[in-house]
Amino acid sequence: MNKVLVRMLLFFIGLPLVLGLSLWDWGFYLPLAVVAIVVCCFGADETAALLRRKDLQLDPVLPFFLGLLFPSLAYLENAHWINTDQTLVAVSVVIFVILIRQIFANTEEHLQPVMGKVAGIVFALIYPGLFLYYFLKINSLPDALLLTPIFLMATFGNDAWAWMFGTLWGKTSPKPFLVSPSKSLVGFAGGIIANFLVLIVAFFLFPGVLGRNFWMLLLLGLILGVTTIVGDLFESTLKRSAGVKDSGNLIPGRGGVLDSIDSLLFSAPVFYLFLQYGRF
Repeated sequence: MNKVLVRMLLFFIGLPLVLGLSLWDWGFYLPLAVVAIVVCCFGADETAALLRRKDLQLDPVLPFFLGLLFPSLAYLENAHWINTDQTLVAVSVVIFVILIRQIFANTEEHLQPVMGKVAGIVFALIYPGLFLYYFLKINSLPDALLLTPIFLMATFGNDAWAWMFGTLWGKTSPKPFLVSPSKSLVGFAGGIIANFLVLIVAFFLFPGVLGRNFWMLLLLGLILGVTTIVGDLFESTLKRSAGVKDSGNLIPGRGGVLDSIDSLLFSAPVFYLFLQYGRF
């Protein structure tokens, strides 16, 4: 099937499904949390697979289970079973165990790759887990029933419009990033426009949900537009460094899990922190 058609089908079928989950507030948004946890496990596994292509000797199973940590802690916080101090303790303990485990290397062969192994494990723990932690924390805020869908529409709208603008008008537009040579300035502009449109419509349709300061909203739209692009480019950087086109092959027409969520990863902390501290 044509890749363009596959991409469109995934967008028009996949996005409504995710939006539906974000509107299902049963059990402190448990269905969305479960999906985020599963996605994070596969995403951490894909991160580890990319790192192995650079000869880092990572455990074949551990990264998958490390992906459980951050989104699970976010859900437990949202359900009021733990607080942020306890989350910090849990993460610290896990990292402490990872570090201490390395002193038990009992041969020179096991000792030599320790530095790269530790760096790789901690990176697989953080990416994408730490970013999806903030995504799930949006569900802890007032008006979460509206905020999570708004965020998803803004982020995936950016992704879709960037692709559409780039496909239609980006052939002769400057392409400034070596890590993703097919992405053009016209495409980036289209994505940022989509961010503005979604946020402005939400601002007037749901008064007060995104605050009451229109100029702050525009600032948020600009920052989200940039961070969505940066998230995509960062994942492209990892893939180029590893010498692969896709992070995996789990999703037909898209590649891996990371290929489908990279756009929202850097934007989720920005959106959550703005809603937590920047709404006026």
